[in-house]
Amino acid sequence: MKRTPTPFDGFDQFVGQLGRGFELMAAGEGNRGMAVDVANNDGEFVLTADLPGFDREEIDLTIDDAVVTISAERHHESDETDAEYLHRERRTASVQRRVRLPEAVDDEGTTAAYHNGVLTVTVPKESTETVDEGRRIEIE
Repeated sequence: MKRTPTPFDGFDQFVGQLGRGFELMAAGEGNRGMAVDVANNDGEFVLTADLPGFDREEIDLTIDDAVVTISAERHHESDETDAEYLHRERRTASVQRRVRLPEAVDDEGTTAAYHNGVLTVTVPKESTETVDEGRRIEIE
């Protein structure tokens, strides 16, 4: 049976494409997203996030109930406020990514290091479920 086109067919297609774009941005695949790899090793998860251009002090890392949250924000201040730019791409940037790990983890044993624009977070797996209050992780 052939379907009769309606005036809303184009609109439905547009909304579907728009929704897929938002999904990609939320997953960090948009132009300004954060790429994150999650490895499941024996006894630990290792998250590797690309954060080029950020200083260690501009990155915030928390873990709460097996959810790792990575946030980074930078501000670019111009030394010459009266400069007339022909082209300007460096600007304030803010990214955030939440990664839910598939099993209970040891918040207290979590460590992080940041070198050459790459953040590496090592999260030990926990053998038993415990009450988790969450905590902020210091980055080396």
